[in-house]
Amino acid sequence: MDILEAIRYRQSIRAFEKKEVSKDIINEILFNASFAPSGGNTQPWKIYVLSPEKMKILEQSVLKQLDEGNTEKTDFNIYPPDMPDRFKDHIKACGLLMYDALAIKKDDFEGRLNQLKKNFSFFDAPVGMIVTVDKLADVNGWGHVGHFIQNICLASLSFGLGTCLQESWSMYPQTVKEHVDFSDDEVLWCGIALGYPDLTNPINKYRTSRKSITDLAKYL
Repeated sequence: MDILEAIRYRQSIRAFEKKEVSKDIINEILFNASFAPSGGNTQPWKIYVLSPEKMKILEQSVLKQLDEGNTEKTDFNIYPPDMPDRFKDHIKACGLLMYDALAIKKDDFEGRLNQLKKNFSFFDAPVGMIVTVDKLADVNGWGHVGHFIQNICLASLSFGLGTCLQESWSMYPQTVKEHVDFSDDEVLWCGIALGYPDLTNPINKYRTSRKSITDLAKYL
């Protein structure tokens, strides 16, 4: 597929085939992603590719914290503390699509919690990665890391792979740091689940809407 098709085709994949991804393919994806633009070519990103053993240990550690009701001080807000309706409406619509696809009802709190927990197993993807941002980077620098992450998503499609970006990992930065051992100069941003999509799973069959051009662009 060409670049425009890849941009439109990309989606968050939350169920994967039990098929390994070779290190050569991962390296090729990361090499191409590294050509992302950044101010002054500062490249304020790092990425940690976890072994299956490390993924399992990290999963068990975070789920233990979650089950015990423990929270950690986060380094940024995933959503605004006082969220306006224009954000709430999109988030609600996105959640409804996912839970409807999985036939999880609104009052099925256990079902919703179990689905949330799948974030911390990287949705059983064969590859789990952790992305950090240099602490010296300001808001614009976080945007540059976003370019790098998007390149990973698009490059993955060239190999028949899918991805899911998971800011849920930022909820437990101290636990992740303990196991990933990134430096004090880095801020945990997100995880990335990577693997071959299971296209038979209903969670991969819905698509979220996008704003119209008239809503997002203004010609002056």
